Amino acid sequence: MSKCKCQNRVRIVSDVVQSMNQNGCKCKDVCVSPICGDPCLLGIMAPLVYDEIGINLCASFPLGVTLPTTYPTVTSAKVSVLNATYTYGEGNVVIDRIPSRSNCYDITLSNITIQFAVDLFDENCRLIATVYPTAVYLPSDTTAATYDEDTNPTSVELELFAPYGTSYTGEAATIAPVINFIGFSTGNTITQGMNLLGFGKVLDLDTDTSSITVGVTLVLQSVYFVGYKVKSEGKIAIPKGSIVDPEESKCMRFVAGDLLNLTIKPLELGAPNYEEYEKRDCQTSGCNDCTALTGDSCPLMTLNEEGNDGQTV
Repeated sequence: MSKCKCQNRVRIVSDVVQSMNQNGCKCKDVCVSPICGDPCLLGIMAPLVYDEIGINLCASFPLGVTLPTTYPTVTSAKVSVLNATYTYGEGNVVIDRIPSRSNCYDITLSNITIQFAVDLFDENCRLIATVYPTAVYLPSDTTAATYDEDTNPTSVELELFAPYGTSYTGEAATIAPVINFIGFSTGNTITQGMNLLGFGKVLDLDTDTSSITVGVTLVLQSVYFVGYKVKSEGKIAIPKGSIVDPEESKCMRFVAGDLLNLTIKPLELGAPNYEEYEKRDCQTSGCNDCTALTGDSCPLMTLNEEGNDGQTV
């Protein structure tokens, strides 16, 4: 930071603004005269991933709808993870800083209820309906319907490098560390600290029992916002959508385009190219593509899709 005296007042400005001064200590007010053009470097705040680790889980559960009667034509499905809910404490999610290793945390994940959006398709890949079932992954109770010792155990313990700590929730005595979930529901956003992401894949769809088997990848990340200088190659060129009726777009492009210009040359009918012989040979051989004896062909008249650079047949 730098200081300069403007109108008998001391104003603290950034080094960037101070370096713009051309006349001694005269301040340049970018609030009045903003700088135009594209910078060579962009100052950005980016959510950087400091550490991450993922696990795969699998569970079967009912869709919550009777397919044979409600959607009898369904043959396949795809899935998205909308949201995940969990609580903190023994038998649920536990966040512990590792003693004597203050930059790392021991995270126990357990009893996570995941909500899915399941798109149902018929044999022609037409979307029939979307349903929103929920299932418990890492159930704390071994008697739970989705529990499996190998593919969906009661809990997993993960170690995560998180040098700047976690996010917190609550007030005063209720403040506690949390893990933020990022899914496809509104309100799911990245926060500084620990974030949990979920991705799903349909492994099996049983239309007779109206159940589905979904594999889920859970990814635990430590994320912090950091300012960086990034080289700029200019602003993004935004593609323009057309409101012109597609049936009229070719006519509209033609009317707005260049004039047609016929470019096929007339035959010389003599020396030095002797086209009269080539024409006679073409007629007797039955060809109709204007192919000359030299192997060169007449240029076809075509309309350029981007304008009228050529001609139409």
